[in-house]
Amino acid sequence: MSALGFACLAVAAACLAVGLAALRQLRRRLELVARAEHELRGPATALALACERMRRDPAAAGHADVLDAQLERLRAGLADLRAARRGRRAASGALSNVELGPFVRAALEPWRAALNRCSLDWRAGPATALTDRGRLAQAVGNLVANSAEHGAGELDLRVRRMPGGIRLEFRNRNRRLVLTRVNRDPDGLGTDAAGRGNGLAIASQAARDLGGRLLVDVQAAGTVAVLELPERPALELAKETFVHPETPGAPGPDVAA
Repeated sequence: MSALGFACLAVAAACLAVGLAALRQLRRRLELVARAEHELRGPATALALACERMRRDPAAAGHADVLDAQLERLRAGLADLRAARRGRRAASGALSNVELGPFVRAALEPWRAALNRCSLDWRAGPATALTDRGRLAQAVGNLVANSAEHGAGELDLRVRRMPGGIRLEFRNRNRRLVLTRVNRDPDGLGTDAAGRGNGLAIASQAARDLGGRLLVDVQAAGTVAVLELPERPALELAKETFVHPETPGAPGPDVAA
C-alpha cells in the first residue's frame, strides 16, 4: 500500500474514533435527560394528586386552581422533553373547554409576589375556548414570567374580545431604559446576548399550536406582547359548518324560480 493509502486509512480511522466518541457522549446525554425527566414526572404526578385533594376542600379550592394551571404547563413541558429525546416536538394535547377568565387569573396569581404592581383589566366578558390546556398554560405562563423576571416590576394585562377570539395584551416597563441590539430567532422574536428569549419562542410556538399568534414589540422604555387566541380551533369550526351534500336533510343547491 502506498504512503497516500496509509494516510487516507489513518484519517478514516481517526474520523471513526471521533464519531464513536461523539456517539457515546450523545447516548450519555440522552440517559441523563431521561433520568431528569423521570425525576420531574414523579413529583408532577404527586402534585396532581395533592391538587385533587385540595380541590375537595372548599377552603383550598382556589389554591388548587392556581396549582393546576402550573401543572398544565409542567405536563406540556414534560411532553416536549420526552419528544425532544427523539428529535421531535410533542403533538398537541386533547382539546377541552376552558373558561379563559379563571384560567388566566390562576396563571397570573403566583407571580404577583414577584411584581411590585400587577393589574388585570378584563373586558372580554365570559369567554370559553375549546383549546389545549397545556399549550395555553405555556403561552400565558411564559409571557407572565417574562414580565416578572425581565421587566421593571410592573405588569398591566388587558384582555379584550376580537372577532372569533380573545386578545391578551401584556405591558411592562423594561429594567434599563436603553435599546440593546437583539438577535432575531426563527420566530422573529428577539433574544439578548445572554440567550434569554426561550420563553418568547415557546410562547410563540404554543400560540401557533392553538391557532393564534404572538406579537412582541420591544422598545427602549417598555415591552408589549400581544397574544391572540381563537375561541374555537379552525379545524373544529370547519367540522361544524361543513355539511356533506348527500347528508339527509342538508340544503340542496339553489334553484332559480
